[in-house]
Amino acid sequence: MEKIWTPRRSVRLSLVATYLCTALLLVLIFTLPALLRWYFQYYRGAEPLTHLLLTVFYVCCPAGAGALAALARLLHNIEAGRIFVHQNVAMLRALSWACLYVTLAALIAGFFYLPLWMFAGAAGFFALILRVVKNVMAQATILREENDLTI
Repeated sequence: MEKIWTPRRSVRLSLVATYLCTALLLVLIFTLPALLRWYFQYYRGAEPLTHLLLTVFYVCCPAGAGALAALARLLHNIEAGRIFVHQNVAMLRALSWACLYVTLAALIAGFFYLPLWMFAGAAGFFALILRVVKNVMAQATILREENDLTI
């Protein structure tokens, strides 16, 4: 009996999710202003909040796009069996810096809309986790290289 869920299928599912998130980001780049106007149409005085949220979103878009590209490259490497390589360490580093960038943007915007500080906290926590995973991956890559040199 064949296993229904395999590591290869898990990586492919992650790739599909990454591509869907990329598509969603592209759609939101063009539709978010209209969506926010629709959402806040019944709230008086929501225009400054709409402008703030749009500004934060567009400031964070390059980091989001970069993170999605790095994640896709990382997943393609994993799918190809290239796990403990320096390129994966670089992709994890890029992901953590993108999270840190979003953290800083949300922290600054949080002075104008306090709930963004919760978002900044979550992004900062993700950045920390990614840094730890990056450090583990870097050490594993060094060990693999040393092992490859051993006869």
